[in-house]
Amino acid sequence: MFLDETAAGQWVSSAELFRADLAEQLRTGSVQELDDLEVGVALTELLQSEFLLYGTSGGERLADQQARLAVRGLRATLARLGLSINLPWTDFTSFRSYWLAHGGHGSWAARREMVGEVFDPILARLYARQDDPRTGHIATPALSALPDPAAIHDHLRRLTTSVDTDPRLAVSVAKDLVESTSKLVLRERGVAYSNSDQMPQLVARAQESLGLQAGGVSGDSDEARALKTLLGSLARLMLGLAELRNQIGVGHGRESVPTWVRPRHGRLAAGAATTWCNVMLETLGDPDAPWRSPRSGA
Repeated sequence: MFLDETAAGQWVSSAELFRADLAEQLRTGSVQELDDLEVGVALTELLQSEFLLYGTSGGERLADQQARLAVRGLRATLARLGLSINLPWTDFTSFRSYWLAHGGHGSWAARREMVGEVFDPILARLYARQDDPRTGHIATPALSALPDPAAIHDHLRRLTTSVDTDPRLAVSVAKDLVESTSKLVLRERGVAYSNSDQMPQLVARAQESLGLQAGGVSGDSDEARALKTLLGSLARLMLGLAELRNQIGVGHGRESVPTWVRPRHGRLAAGAATTWCNVMLETLGDPDAPWRSPRSGA
């Protein structure tokens, strides 16, 4: 979050010049080349450290206005991850007012506890996300291919929050994510589609528009055959997702509920969907992708 960078990345450094421009960008969307999860961890660690310093020994690097910008950026980043933070203050001045009203006067220990109560739970959830398989994750460079990725962010948020609590819903959301991605790719490529088009047709047309269909790979080398196999498997994976959604997803006015569905099934659907979407969107945004000047496909 400071101008000069260290191994901790663009968001945390020993330098003293705060990057207000990056904090402002976070309020409106992801920052290109930066992963929201990594940004969320770095911002949370930064703010926790700053408020701890202010409440105890001093030496904080941010000013009030900068702290407010960082808090707003953190809230927006967490929202894109389907998370939130219960932070009862927004800067150092309001933190001081908070601790004076809640028994923190003259007690560094009390202030440490206040900061820990706010930041420790969200850090634990963020660290767990880093350690676990990336359910509902699309890389920031892939999202940067779209002028407005709001629909994708919405699906990802619902995927993240439903996999463990409602895996059948997660399967349905995974299919919706693929359909939205297909339509966005087709729109960017200027290819017509209808709202009545089904997911398999949308997937096939979107892959073809980017030269990612198996038949779009020319040549008979070992590399070409392997690529054809992968691209064909990618399309079949999406067909399987559509069929799974039809069998266990929410909707369709079912007469019975499939009780065997577990979070692992929701995670399987989410992983399949995000794998496909990452490939599609990264190819869409790649300035050297063959669809821009067709050669051998993919």
